[in-house]
Amino acid sequence: MHYVSTRNAAVRVDFERVVLSGIADDGGLFVPLDLPQFETQDIANWSTLPYDELAYRILRPFIGDAIPEPDLKRLLKDASRRFQHRAVAPLHQVDRNEWVLELFHGPTRSSKDFAAQLQAQLVQYFLQRRARRAVVLGATNGDTGLAAIEAFNDCDEAHLVVLYPERGVPPHQLHALWAAARPDVHLFAVDGSFDECQGIVSRLFSQWPCPQYEAISFNSSNWVNVLAQLVMYFHAVLQLGGGQRPIGFSVPAASFAEVYAGYVAQKMGLPITQIIVATNTNDALHQLFLKNHYSRLRANKTRSPAMDLSTFSNLERFLWEVYEHDHQAVSALMLELETHGEITLANECWLRARMIIDSYAVSDEETLNEMTALHRDTGYVVDPHTATGVIAARLYRRSLVAPMVTLGEISPVKSAALLAELGIGLPQSASQGEPPVHPPCHRVAPDDITPLLNVLDTL
Repeated sequence: MHYVSTRNAAVRVDFERVVLSGIADDGGLFVPLDLPQFETQDIANWSTLPYDELAYRILRPFIGDAIPEPDLKRLLKDASRRFQHRAVAPLHQVDRNEWVLELFHGPTRSSKDFAAQLQAQLVQYFLQRRARRAVVLGATNGDTGLAAIEAFNDCDEAHLVVLYPERGVPPHQLHALWAAARPDVHLFAVDGSFDECQGIVSRLFSQWPCPQYEAISFNSSNWVNVLAQLVMYFHAVLQLGGGQRPIGFSVPAASFAEVYAGYVAQKMGLPITQIIVATNTNDALHQLFLKNHYSRLRANKTRSPAMDLSTFSNLERFLWEVYEHDHQAVSALMLELETHGEITLANECWLRARMIIDSYAVSDEETLNEMTALHRDTGYVVDPHTATGVIAARLYRRSLVAPMVTLGEISPVKSAALLAELGIGLPQSASQGEPPVHPPCHRVAPDDITPLLNVLDTL
């Protein structure tokens, strides 16, 4: 399997290079030159496989001969070992033919654990083989950073650098980040938004100051994050229809990796008939699919904070697909976005996306009402991000016959304070503990990252 940049298809790299990377040298993202195709019957034959064996069948073509079969099977088994449910990602029915795919049974109780656990296994494997060390860095508004810190806990070959918006992380998430600090984890509070945190990370990758270390992204710009999402879709489709029944998905837009992965999974052979992108009032993605206009906006604070962003790295990979691998068109679009902060897709490409993708923007009032109603009517508790997906699934599903699955990306335990406001109680064991003492934490500004560079210089 060869990989190319979304902005230059002439240079090809292998899977190991993709894993030990942030972005391509030209600023693009790595994508496979070709997608593997699976026959319907082959997919149906996987319906009884354990999660790690299913992952092996799906991911093997993307990895090729970069990892021997026994090693890859061991790595995939280890990547799912710490999930606290036998099904790893169980389905829960919330209405007639409506389901929530629970992706929050990992060690930090969010869907980010899937990518983080897989990435840590692969990164450590390749670093040890190369006898190299790495800095794994990225931006977070809570869950992504926590998942990375947890996953790389036993990777002695890596330092972690985690940037977060100083005023954009919910208090309980901030306390968790502080509590997770250790000598090989370097936290940076950014005087700006999550989008500005991502901007700093992109600048670092484009001008990496530490050649003695591999620079690796723990954000979804790293292709491993997409691979982890692919397995989720195959798992859900197999559980509900044996790989042969048409199914729709609703995706809360805390990241675009899940949307892109669903689009790719359909091209690989899954019978996905619809993907709904559910946003909150930070509706940049909704505007893209509704009006063919995408712009980077200043994020507003909402009750679903993981979705308070307007910069989505995997949008570039999605453009690569809908523009049918035209790297020159993708490069021109990304330059326009970086220069002017907005883009419009060619009409035929936008219509190609709209064949399968719909979207809906959900208000805070709708979100809270859905959380209350779902608990009242079913006894099931969801977090506000999942609630946006459930609403969008119900209002915008194209078929009442095809099952509709909402990705439940964050455990309701992480929204305990909000649930208490709504009069929805959680088991005592799920309550949040006392916040830890604030550990040393560096601060940087989007226009002055000198403190960050100083820390990198001392590693």
